[in-house]
Amino acid sequence: MRAVLVIVISFLFFRALVAQVKIDIPQPYGDNIIESELIESVSILPLNVERYGIISADMEMKVDGDNYFILDNKKAQCVYHFNAEGNLVETICIVRDKSEENLPILNNPAWFSINPYKKHIELYRFENSTIYRHSYNGDLLGKTEMEITPSDFIRDKNGNYWIYTGWNNSETQYRLIKTDVNGKIISRELRLISKCTPTEGFSFFSTPERILFWEILSNKVFAIEENSIKTLYEFNFGVHNLPRDYHLIRADESFTLINQTGYYGIKKVLENESFTYFFLNYTSLERREMFHVLHNKKSGEVNIYTENSAIGAFDKAHYLTDNNELVFLVSPRQVRRLLGSGTDFIPAPFAELPEEIKNYRNPVVLKFKLHDGVSSNSPSNENYFIDEAAADSLYFN
Repeated sequence: MRAVLVIVISFLFFRALVAQVKIDIPQPYGDNIIESELIESVSILPLNVERYGIISADMEMKVDGDNYFILDNKKAQCVYHFNAEGNLVETICIVRDKSEENLPILNNPAWFSINPYKKHIELYRFENSTIYRHSYNGDLLGKTEMEITPSDFIRDKNGNYWIYTGWNNSETQYRLIKTDVNGKIISRELRLISKCTPTEGFSFFSTPERILFWEILSNKVFAIEENSIKTLYEFNFGVHNLPRDYHLIRADESFTLINQTGYYGIKKVLENESFTYFFLNYTSLERREMFHVLHNKKSGEVNIYTENSAIGAFDKAHYLTDNNELVFLVSPRQVRRLLGSGTDFIPAPFAELPEEIKNYRNPVVLKFKLHDGVSSNSPSNENYFIDEAAADSLYFN
C-alpha cells in the first residue's frame, strides 16, 4: 500500500513539472509583428501630462480595466495613475521617513504591483524592505516589512503575497516565497542551489483565476492556483537552452558563457480567456532579437513574430484585455521611425497610424486589437519540434 502511495505521489509531482504546451522558437524567424494577420485594428490613447519627459516609454506599466499605472523609478519614484481618457488622476508616492539622525533621504520604490482584487497599488521600498499599500486614489492603507528582498512580488485573491527571489539569492535557496499580509512566511517553494550570476526580473501576472509566474532565463512558465504550482508552457530554444550544469558554474563564468553563446529571456507573460502572450529577447555579443509569441488557447495555434530590435518601437506589451487588446506603452517618435524607415508596405491596421501619432510627443498607450481566428499560413503547435532532452528539470525541483 505504501509503495502504491509513493508511486501515485511521484506521478502527480512529475505531471506538475510537465508542460501542457511546448513551444519551439524556429529559425528562420517569423513575420514582423505589424504583419500579423491576427491584428484587426490599432488605436491610440494619449496620456495627458503637463510637461514633456515625465513619462518615458521604457517605464513599467500595469493595467486594471481602464486604470493605467506607470512607475517612474528614475526621477520622482512615484506611480502615475491615468484613467480611461488618458487623464492623470493621481500621483502616488511613498511618504518620506523622518529621522533625527543625519542620514540621506531614501525614497526609492524599486518595484510595484497592483492588487485588482482589492484595488490597491503596492510600492516596495528597497531601503527598508517594506511594501506600502495604497488605494487607487493614493490613500496609504498599510505597510508590511518583508523578511526576504523580492525581485518581484504580487498578491493573490486571498490576500497573501508571493515573492520571487531570483537565482543565487544570498538570503534564501528558494525562488518562490509565500507570506501572509503581515509578511509571515507561509511556505517556501522551488528550491534552487545555484552558483550562477544572480538573476532577477519581472515575474508575475495575475488573472481572476490564477497567477502566471516565470523567470527571465528559464524556459518555463508556471501557473499558481491556490497552493498548486504547475508548469503551463515550456520553450525549446535549441542550442541556446541553458546547459544542464549552468547552476554549478561560478557567477563570472556563467555570465561570460551566456553572453558569448547567446541566450533567450522571457520578459513578459500575459493571458486572457483566448490568448497567452509572451515577449522574449534573444541577446548575444553580436546581436539582439525581439519576439512576440501568441498562443491561441481555443485553436491551439502558436504564432511567433519578430520586431525590429534596432528601433524597438513596441517592446513588450504590458496587458492583454478581455477584449483581446494587447496594450503597449510606446514612444511616438520610435513608432514613426519604424513605419517610416523605408517600409514598402504598411499593413492596413497601421495605415493611418503614422499620421495620427505625429500629433503627440509624450508616450502614448497603443492597443492592438486581435481576432481569435486561425491564420492559415502559420504552423500549428502540433508540428513544432520538441527536444525532450532539452526539457531539463535537474535544477528546478
